[in-house]
Amino acid sequence: MHFESIPNEKKARLVFGLDWRAYATKGATGERRRYANELDATHYVEIKGKEETVAGFCAPEPAERKGLKLYSAAARVAGLDRVRSKPAVLVLVQDGQRVHVIFVVRGAVRIDQTVALNALDASLDTVEDECAKDRVPLLTIGYGTDLTGLDEPFTPAELLRGKSVGLIRKVPVKVPTIIPLAVIGATAIYLGSEALTYINPPPPPPAPPPTYMQDYQAAVARTFNGAVPLASSLAPALIDMFGKQETNVAGWQFLKASCGVTGFCSITYKREGGTYKEFDARAPAEMRPVVFDPNGLLLQAKGPAVPHVQKLALTEQKQWPTAQALIKQLQTDPQRLSTKPDQLMSHGYVVTLRPPQRLLARQPNAGEINGPILQAGDWSIDGYMWQSRLLEKLPANMALDALELELKDDGSGVHFTAKGKYYVLQ
Repeated sequence: MHFESIPNEKKARLVFGLDWRAYATKGATGERRRYANELDATHYVEIKGKEETVAGFCAPEPAERKGLKLYSAAARVAGLDRVRSKPAVLVLVQDGQRVHVIFVVRGAVRIDQTVALNALDASLDTVEDECAKDRVPLLTIGYGTDLTGLDEPFTPAELLRGKSVGLIRKVPVKVPTIIPLAVIGATAIYLGSEALTYINPPPPPPAPPPTYMQDYQAAVARTFNGAVPLASSLAPALIDMFGKQETNVAGWQFLKASCGVTGFCSITYKREGGTYKEFDARAPAEMRPVVFDPNGLLLQAKGPAVPHVQKLALTEQKQWPTAQALIKQLQTDPQRLSTKPDQLMSHGYVVTLRPPQRLLARQPNAGEINGPILQAGDWSIDGYMWQSRLLEKLPANMALDALELELKDDGSGVHFTAKGKYYVLQ
C-alpha cells in the first residue's frame, strides 16, 4: 500500500494499493468476512450496487493508521461521473518516479496498484489485453509530465471532491455470545441444555445458486441502470454543440474533442502562432482546468457539458429491429455503394456492426432459458459533419458510449467517430 497526504486535512490520508473483490450485495456480511480472512485483512471499503458489491481490503500497520482517517483513492476514482459512464477507464497519476494505476471496468475496480515509472508498460499491456479479451473500449486518463498517449487529462484535485467517499473501515469481528448458566441439580442441567438447543438451532442450509435467468435479469438491470442515451438523440446534439464553438482561441486551433455520455467533453488545441501564456490569459473559467503538453505544441481544455437526452427504453424492446433488420435499416440512400453487410460504406460514411453477444459469459444449461434473450453488439460510425443528419435516423435500440471529433489536415473538414452498443432479442 502507498499513502498520500490530503491537503488541508492533517488527519486524513489517501491509500493506493488495496486488494479488490466482488460479491453479491445480498449476504455481503458473510462474503466480506470470508475475503478478509483469505487476505489477512483488517480493514475494508465497499462500493455497493443493487446486485453486486465491490470491496477493497487492506491491513495497514497500527502506526500507519493511528489517529488517522484513511480513504481509498480507487473508490473515489470509481465514483467519478466520467469514470462511471465509461465501460473501462484506466487512470494514471504520476508521483515522481512512480505511478498510481487504477483500472475500473463498469464501476468495478479491477487494478489498484503503485508501480515504478519504468515498469508502467507491463501494467498497460495487462490492461489492454484484459480489455481486448472482454471486448470493451478503453479510455486512458492521467496526470504526469512523463505520461504519453492519454485520451483525456486528469487532475489530482478530482480525488478530493467527495470528502466522505471511500472511507476505509475496520472489519467487524464476530464475537460469540456466552450466556452463563447457574446449574442447580440434574433437572436444571437438562432444562438448560434443552433451552440452548432451542436458542441455537443448526444453521439453515445454504441458499441454492442463482439460476441462469436470475443472473440474466441481474445483468440486464446493471446494463440499463447506468447511462444509456439514445444515439439518435445524443450524437447529433453533441455535433451541433461543437458546430457553435469557436475553432480558434488566442492563436490555438481546435484539433479534436472527446465526449462521453455524462460530465464534460475534453478539447485538444494545437499551436497556430499562440503561446501558453496567451491562452491561459484568454481561457474563461468554463474551459478550466487547462493542461499544457510538455512539447509546447498541444494543450487540453475542458469542453462543454454533455446534454441530457432520452435514454434507450427497455420497455420498447419488442419493437426493436433484429440484427439483420438493423443492417437493412442502416442502409440509407447515401450508402447504396456498400458491398459488405457489416461495413455500410459510401462517401466516407462508414457503419461497422460487430456480431451481438449474450450479456452473460457463462453458457446456460438445457432448459434454463425462458423466452427471448437480450444480446448486445458494438457499433461505430465514421463520417463528416455534413453527414451527421444521418445519425438522427438511427433506430431506437442503439445507445451511444462516446463521440470523437477531429479537424482533418487535408481540408475535408471535421470528421466524427461515434461508438456505442446496439441491443437485439434472440
